[in-house]
Amino acid sequence: MERKNFLKTFALMAAAGPMIIDGCKKDSTTKTSTTGTSSSTSTSTSSSSSSCIVTADEVEGPYPYVGGESTNPLDRSDVTAGQTGVPLTLSFVVVDASNNCNVVSNARVDIWHCNKDGYYSGYANQNSSLGTKSYVGETWLRGYQLTDSTGVAKFTTIYPGWYAGRATHIHIEVYVNGVMKKTTQICFSESTNNVVYASSLYSTHGVNPITNEADSIFGNSLTDLANETVSLTGSVSEGYSGSYTIGIKF
Repeated sequence: MERKNFLKTFALMAAAGPMIIDGCKKDSTTKTSTTGTSSSTSTSTSSSSSSCIVTADEVEGPYPYVGGESTNPLDRSDVTAGQTGVPLTLSFVVVDASNNCNVVSNARVDIWHCNKDGYYSGYANQNSSLGTKSYVGETWLRGYQLTDSTGVAKFTTIYPGWYAGRATHIHIEVYVNGVMKKTTQICFSESTNNVVYASSLYSTHGVNPITNEADSIFGNSLTDLANETVSLTGSVSEGYSGSYTIGIKF
């Protein structure tokens, strides 16, 4: 699907009926329960709050793994796959928000995002200010990891670029025992975005004109946005790193 048609297509889908709309809303509905492995020896908190919270649900978006994230075979911590950009290391901590935020081991965390120029692997006819490009058959900047005994899944990637109409973001899905428990997205501060996008590898595409608050996904709840914005440390020359806690419910 071409990016320039995505919002139009989404609007048409919305007109089709409430079932489609509900699938894209943020909500607090508990999904189907499964038996997970949680540890009572460690308690984690939200990346930006001291309270134990359920991470907001967000729309999956138009560019998941071709065939679906549940069948994604890319078991790898380093998802860079040859893409150039500012290095980014992210640690995701999965916790059970219905059980004092005890960590959840052996949860599957999938991530995917666009490259520095705003294109996704695996899809054709993608538009940006840098032209229309196709990356069918490519799998870069995608992968999954299972959380360890401390509930952590760690990834090495590059700082994502942006495409028209969206704030800078990374997609995440979490599965426990094969059942999807969370679909969400994370973003970063505009100050960090702007520093990265002024650097040599990103400057051709330039600064993202869409702020987090103006974004159609993040901007409808400032409370959720605060919890979806990941704080990073580092620099363009050394790379950035950050940690984000994903609260799920059983």
